[in-house]
Amino acid sequence: MTNSTRIRRLFETPILLVALMGLVALIAVFGDPTITRVTVQALIAVVFVAGLSLFSGNSGVMSFGHVGFMAIGAYTTAYLTIPVNLKSSMFSDLPESLGFLATIHAPFPIAVLVGGLAAAVLALVTAPIMARLGGLQAGIATLALLVIVFTVLNSWTDVTRGSSSMIGLPKSTTIWWAAGIAALVIVMAWAYKTSRSGLQLQASREDYLAATASGIAVGRHRAFAWVLSSIPVGFAGALYAGFLTTFNSRTFFLTLTFSFIVMIVLGGYLSLSGAVIGALGVSVLQEILRRFQDGAFTGGNSLPAGIADLILAAVLLFVLVKAPLGLMGTRELRLFRKRSIGSAS
Repeated sequence: MTNSTRIRRLFETPILLVALMGLVALIAVFGDPTITRVTVQALIAVVFVAGLSLFSGNSGVMSFGHVGFMAIGAYTTAYLTIPVNLKSSMFSDLPESLGFLATIHAPFPIAVLVGGLAAAVLALVTAPIMARLGGLQAGIATLALLVIVFTVLNSWTDVTRGSSSMIGLPKSTTIWWAAGIAALVIVMAWAYKTSRSGLQLQASREDYLAATASGIAVGRHRAFAWVLSSIPVGFAGALYAGFLTTFNSRTFFLTLTFSFIVMIVLGGYLSLSGAVIGALGVSVLQEILRRFQDGAFTGGNSLPAGIADLILAAVLLFVLVKAPLGLMGTRELRLFRKRSIGSAS
């Protein structure tokens, strides 16, 4: 393989995926408000699954707890962007040690950055656990993390308002913010995947015993990927908060987790391209199913509540049977080229 071919193969996939984000953003710019809404949600989903892919795609450990990082990003953004005069009435019972939270305020870009860093702090605290566990035990541990985060957010009412909604967030997430951060996270995920640490973590995914016998510090690489992946997922939480403008603890629990798992599994969790394409495809499918359920495509005859989730679950089961590694498998998005006679022989 020549140097030019090696460089082309290294940059081809992220360039194509970033171009895809630009194309999706342009569709939203020239579309109606509904298309814009669906597109922004799809791009936020891309930010999340690309971050999740950074950990799960390289380690082979499916995480059910990353929505917890998303919640941290969302609540951090809420505290930084809700007007101070409104916060003083919303959080009148804040503990004295956290009283400064009612007086701080920051622009949305700073809130997004701090949201990602706040998620990374939680990931850093839990990283030693992820470094020690693997396989099924690690997956269950991530689910336990999600339950812990939800319970704290739902119970610590003086700080999080519990099941009551966080309100008053300005609508800050635009199509360009979502597309720009999605492109940034795609580049970040690809850079890690092709890095020395990423390749060694993938080696442990394929054969753990051989990797450890070769001297690869699997736990260290897994912990690093865990912390690194939490940052873009925190970004996704900040974008989601700026998009919804109101949310509560129940927003970031099992329903959202299932939705993101479907996206990354359908597309192919071992492939960054699969994760991105899965996020875009499932977002569109969810909107179509929601409209069917609400009767928009059936002459006003709405379908039973929950039918959209049932169909989505059936699609997931079908794909898992026909393509256990998802639609993309381990392949990445590349330009089509004719094989030369020499390469075919």
